[in-house]
Amino acid sequence: MLDPANSHLTGIMVAIKTIFFTLASVIAVNADWRVVFKYADGGQITAHGLLDSGCVNLWKTNSKLVNVLFQDNVNTNTLELSVGANCRDLAYSAGSWNVPQVQSNGIYRSYRVH
Repeated sequence: MLDPANSHLTGIMVAIKTIFFTLASVIAVNADWRVVFKYADGGQITAHGLLDSGCVNLWKTNSKLVNVLFQDNVNTNTLELSVGANCRDLAYSAGSWNVPQVQSNGIYRSYRVH
């Protein structure tokens, strides 16, 4: 025969596990934003995160940026590209497959996801 105290504890443990796996699934589906920078010389940079990126200086600045894939998540929905380091001289703000060429000949030096 089952002990009522143990069956109640078992029910609580099953409920906790169900809640944990549900939350883990939601987080896994919506976790990372992702951005892929593709360059004219064939180079590529990929970045991802869960929350705002803050300002990030791109390490590749010797080739034109020709294509960007931005996939947002529940915490972010905007990609900003700047022609200056440290997110100075904002040139582009949105999410897009094709990045407009700016007066800097397509050279972007920093980005921010928020």
